[in-house]
Amino acid sequence: MEKEFVKQLDLWHKKDKHQDIIIAITEVPEAERDYTLVSYLGRALNNEERYEEAIACLQSVQGQGANDPLWHYRLGYAYYYQDQSVQAVEAFEHALRLDPEDRDIQMFLRLSRKDAGIHIDTESDAAESDSQEDQKLSPFKLVTHDSGNISLILSVGSYKREVFASRSEEGFEGNGYDWASLAAVFLEEQQPELAEVIRFDPEADMFVAYTNHKEAMLSFASAFKEACENDVLIHDLFSRAELD
Repeated sequence: MEKEFVKQLDLWHKKDKHQDIIIAITEVPEAERDYTLVSYLGRALNNEERYEEAIACLQSVQGQGANDPLWHYRLGYAYYYQDQSVQAVEAFEHALRLDPEDRDIQMFLRLSRKDAGIHIDTESDAAESDSQEDQKLSPFKLVTHDSGNISLILSVGSYKREVFASRSEEGFEGNGYDWASLAAVFLEEQQPELAEVIRFDPEADMFVAYTNHKEAMLSFASAFKEACENDVLIHDLFSRAELD
């Protein structure tokens, strides 16, 4: 496989051009697709919400993916969004055994266990089980981790789409990186005391903020959600966001 082809796939992924990735890879004869290409295809199918196809694609290289945490993560991701929580738990548990420090794996494993009704008896369950807080922050979700970190996550795409559409001609698409740019302006202007505490770790399809200071995260999550519901304020803040 040519390095230039992989570079192009990576560029499309960063620009959220997942359909271009799918088209390009499926034009390669199936017999000539190596593990890397199939993995890229599975990721792109996930990002296009074609989860059944992603599962079939990833399972076609199951043997090669057995010791790859990313393979298990992507499979778990597809199961999770197909509401197949038990299968998602199994996949994320495999991924975590292979990469115990990965925050995204930890986060999705907790969410999957919660959806599957699997109770893990730790102090951090208190934050997850607080249904009133979950309702107040929806569609954001608070997730606590055994490491002591607490994350605020959002699967991007539909929530506040109109905010990002207002600057679409500049390249904003409403992806996780764009949300992080918006959140950075919010922190700087609305909660500067937390700017050194709250960190961002976005992906194309997900906004993630995290910290090991629970009270700081609760303050940020509540205030940021309130700002998002204030159309005048959130558009004003976004007017100063910088494209990543």
